[in-house]
Amino acid sequence: MRPIPFDSQFAQHLDAMGLSLGAQGLRHVHPDTAFEAPVTLIGADVWRDKVSIGAFSYICADSVAASARIGRYCSISENVRIGMTGHPVNWLTTSPVSYVSDFMNFERHFGDSIPGWRRGLARREFEIRPETIIGNDVWIGCDVYIRDGVTIGDGAIIGAHSVVTKDVPPFAIVVGNPGRILRYRFDEALIERLSALAWWDYAILDFDGWDVRDVAGAVGALEEATAAAAVERYSPAPVNLCDEFDRFLQVRQLFASADAA
Repeated sequence: MRPIPFDSQFAQHLDAMGLSLGAQGLRHVHPDTAFEAPVTLIGADVWRDKVSIGAFSYICADSVAASARIGRYCSISENVRIGMTGHPVNWLTTSPVSYVSDFMNFERHFGDSIPGWRRGLARREFEIRPETIIGNDVWIGCDVYIRDGVTIGDGAIIGAHSVVTKDVPPFAIVVGNPGRILRYRFDEALIERLSALAWWDYAILDFDGWDVRDVAGAVGALEEATAAAAVERYSPAPVNLCDEFDRFLQVRQLFASADAA
């Protein structure tokens, strides 16, 4: 993790690139964390591990995402938890002391207070935060918990206060604790067309004259447009935050040198 100070100048620099991240002060950023523009974070915490977020997605206040790949056009409400760390449930203990070195400084306590003390318990391998995948055009309501390693399919909806511990199929509507499929947004045939079309690969704001309320009509129009090569996929280069901060520092240094001269 790399410490990056999000001062007003760097925040304005990112905002001009279409990344409104709402970060202030020092953040420790994973070297592979990257976003597609435009993206907006409204007081969300995505700084605990590697996170990627696709274009046209936003995350609201007090939500947390860790070791997560979030697609395009996602709407993530307040106080959502995505990819939180699990614990072993079939070991002698669920405590991370069995697989994390000096967890919470517990080992240091004994090392500092007992001369010659050393750990006897062997550390075992346990996968911490396997990647959680949120597809494209996913709507997640407030106060939702999504277990690490879960995949939420494209077009799915997760109702408020749900607890999701298993994969969710594309275009399913999931509610409850534990989460269960209430129904699907569309019939099977339309879901197959939507999945094959992957409309989220395009900038929906360019769909001139299309009515998003008429799903079948919009799908048909895009199918015809793609067949005629009349639309282009939206393909912005992902912005790696650590790399972009390095470029920002280089430019700022150049301006400072020019002013000094």
